Amino acid sequence: MANNVKKLTPRQTKLLKIIVEQYINYATPVSSKEIIERYFKDLSSATIRNEMVVLENAGFITKTHTSSGRVPTDAGYKLYQESILSPSLSSNIKVRLEKIFAKRLSSIESIIEESVSIINETLKLPSIITIKNINETLKRIDLIPLNKNLAVMLVVTSSGSVSKNTITFNNPRILNDLTTCVRIFNDRSVDTPLVELPKKIESLKPIIQNAVENYEFIMKEMINKIFKFNSTTKTYVKGAKYLTSQPEFKDVDKLQKVLNLLEDSTIWQQIAYMQSKTGKTTLLTSAEKFGSDHDIAIASIAIKGENNMHQISVVGPKRMDYAKIQAILSFIKQELEKKYHD
Repeated sequence: MANNVKKLTPRQTKLLKIIVEQYINYATPVSSKEIIERYFKDLSSATIRNEMVVLENAGFITKTHTSSGRVPTDAGYKLYQESILSPSLSSNIKVRLEKIFAKRLSSIESIIEESVSIINETLKLPSIITIKNINETLKRIDLIPLNKNLAVMLVVTSSGSVSKNTITFNNPRILNDLTTCVRIFNDRSVDTPLVELPKKIESLKPIIQNAVENYEFIMKEMINKIFKFNSTTKTYVKGAKYLTSQPEFKDVDKLQKVLNLLEDSTIWQQIAYMQSKTGKTTLLTSAEKFGSDHDIAIASIAIKGENNMHQISVVGPKRMDYAKIQAILSFIKQELEKKYHD
């Protein structure tokens, strides 16, 4: 993405930043007239329109059907997130968060809850707190064929909890692949902490790929099922009421999709897996990856303590304020990790 910024002139980069941030703040398409009046008074309207055409042709902005203004595309948001935005924490929010972390007798859980309340109130967006026991280990995986197109997979953990999931398939050979894959996991993954399973899965991918025919299907099914450890993971939704303050969620169908997303605990475990792969402090992703609405975005951080992994995720429209969100989440992560190591 940094290479894409290099291809843009400083003026084009500034223009893209303006369009993204104007759309984030006001949820309305941004016109060239508005840009000139507020940001480029020394330039002609023809110059700004030409620069907008360049950004449009590059796929970073697009013209809406309802007006002559432009809105950011997925590529535009991605470029903005990765290479243009400047995370900044307002002094007011920083002071409020510092007061929470200064409470010496508060538990980590209560600190996170109070911090998330500030996130909800400041951003007018809901958050999800996920707490996972990082000492829980995998003890066994069993596969029970029910018929030629259906099998049940049982995943047993060190606490005695059992995750039971069905796997449906059309190709009879997939059952052989599943059996092979389960054997590989049992041989190489028993006693692995659940929180380390993503890395273990990564290390086993080459072995599994050489051992099975239907690799993509197998890996997708195995990963989805293995991550369903609801008994060892607690998930809390905070601030769902703020969804209706966002213009995008006035639509009942979109509101229902985001509410379904908030309640799906498996998604937050998959996000933790993605975060462990990227190593990014703040993971920004589209809910589309999880079968939800294309216009919903997720920002997430993970904090590892002695016994638990805490994950804080913020859910909102794709035009949510990434700079502010990244600044708040990064600050909370930094302060929590200090607290853990005190």
